[in-house]
Amino acid sequence: MLKAHKLIFCLILLLNAFILGCSSTSEKQEILPVAGVGPTLDENYFKNTRLPANVADGSQPLDPVYMQTQADYHFSVGEALSLEGKADQAIQAFKTSLIYDQKSPRIHLRLSVEFLKQGLVSESIAQAEEAISKDSKYLDAYLLLGSVYSTIKTYPKAILQYEKVLKLDPKNQEAPLYLGAIYAEEKKYDQAIVQLQSLLKSPHIAHFYIGKIYMEKGTAKEEKLAENAFKKSNEAKPDFVEPILALGALYVKNGKEAQAIEMFKQHAYKNGPTLRVAEILAQHYLEKEQYDLAYDQLGVMEALEEDPINTKVKMALVLIEKKDFNRAIEKLQEVLVAIPESDKIRFYLAAVYEEVKDFDNAIKHFNLIPVESSFYGESVIHAAYLYKQQMKTDESIAVIKKGIESANSTPQMYSLYASLLDEKKKYSEALNILNVGSKKYPDNAQIQFFIGNMHDRLGEKDKVISSMQKVLELDPDHVQGLNYLAFTFAEAEQNLPDAEKMVRRALEREPNDGYILDTLGWILYKQGKFKEAIPVLEKAHLLVPGESIIAEHLGDAYYKQKNTEKAKKMYLRAVEFAEDKEKIEAIRAKILALEDQRSITVDRVPASIQKPVYSESAK
Repeated sequence: MLKAHKLIFCLILLLNAFILGCSSTSEKQEILPVAGVGPTLDENYFKNTRLPANVADGSQPLDPVYMQTQADYHFSVGEALSLEGKADQAIQAFKTSLIYDQKSPRIHLRLSVEFLKQGLVSESIAQAEEAISKDSKYLDAYLLLGSVYSTIKTYPKAILQYEKVLKLDPKNQEAPLYLGAIYAEEKKYDQAIVQLQSLLKSPHIAHFYIGKIYMEKGTAKEEKLAENAFKKSNEAKPDFVEPILALGALYVKNGKEAQAIEMFKQHAYKNGPTLRVAEILAQHYLEKEQYDLAYDQLGVMEALEEDPINTKVKMALVLIEKKDFNRAIEKLQEVLVAIPESDKIRFYLAAVYEEVKDFDNAIKHFNLIPVESSFYGESVIHAAYLYKQQMKTDESIAVIKKGIESANSTPQMYSLYASLLDEKKKYSEALNILNVGSKKYPDNAQIQFFIGNMHDRLGEKDKVISSMQKVLELDPDHVQGLNYLAFTFAEAEQNLPDAEKMVRRALEREPNDGYILDTLGWILYKQGKFKEAIPVLEKAHLLVPGESIIAEHLGDAYYKQKNTEKAKKMYLRAVEFAEDKEKIEAIRAKILALEDQRSITVDRVPASIQKPVYSESAK
């Protein structure tokens, strides 16, 4: 909703633009054009601000033509400087013009405008009053003076100026508009409406602002009047978009969003696209996840905006959401051409290249992200990961090492570096780099987790437990830490009830993680709860069918429940996915034991004849 004080400010800007558009030092004198005055002024121009000596002392009579020509020239200089935003120099030029034409109210008015631009309110008021003193019927001066008083919220004096305008020109269309705005600001709504209703030449403007005032009052009755006023404004000028926007806001406020959207669509269809309507429709469609429609409206915005960079980015993000990655790449490339220094856009582009498996281009752009960028850390991680995907471990390590040595390193870099060294079985080197990272980031649980992992690789079980306990001190809900410590206790057959509590906490956060389910199943197994362990391990195997250790654990549980056929099937699957030769041999030994047990069972005599029973260890 446009507040009344904002409205006044907008009106003042409109008035100033109107005044700046006038271009003569007198009512009938035409300004002589002075091409290129601003950039080519002589440095001594501002020193020569007095009448020629022989004129000033009266020894030579004034030449009216010369004086007017000089006044016009310096006035033109002031106009040119004003357009260039050089207010100080423009003021000096207008003062010089005033020397040659001391009776001109128009020069005083231009000085008033320039002073107002600089926030010099007192000087602006003085110049406007001087203009009025030289021409008591100068409407523009009264209007400007009223706008200055409105700016400093001296409303009684502002109202006085506008009333003088109406006294001089009862049909004036500006003064009622400004008076209506002031009365609205003072919450004198009825008086505001009376003023606005007098704008007979611009009924669409009058009805629009009347509607805004009714909306400010906020009651259901006034909102209905506001709706009617906005409709009248639209009927008076169908291509005037402001009442449509206001009416849409009113509908949305009252829960009629669908009606508002349909109205916006019809307005665009009948009157052509407008930027603000397209913005509203685009946002609506984005919120509703109607991405095709949103993209169409963003396309309208792109065509209408002078600088559509942000819109192009939104279009790219919509295309990404639609998984139209190739078009997203094209759009991001357009943006990057316009702003090649944008590391954010370059990161998005690299990420999309990664999505389409164009790893070379993805790595190229990730590597171009500068160290000082907030995206640098993630870019290093992504580039290193992609090198790893390409089996270029050395390049991956080089990227991570460079990142760690930079001023913008991250904890994730240390963890990834350690995992790369882990693949090369350089466990001690990995542990060393992790210890460096831990000193730099002592509160980072993930680095501590990898430290425990490396201790496990080195067979240092006590240090594994202490490291994982530290992980949980730093982050009690660290899922990996809970699972790892629980599994470590299970393997050591220690603290099994506590281990079960830990892994169940982890499952609360990751209920469909096959590895965590395997840990729970194995802990139940270790506690002799074979029947409970089987469904847990079956679910784990279903989630991660290619994991050898899970298949083996399930086979062990089946075996304990004397389901040898299922046990053998799981052991065979475990062998299929096992990579370590010693582990393969151990699982095959279990299979042989199962087959031996089956032959013994088949050849066994009736239980009444007491034969030696194979012990559990023999099985």
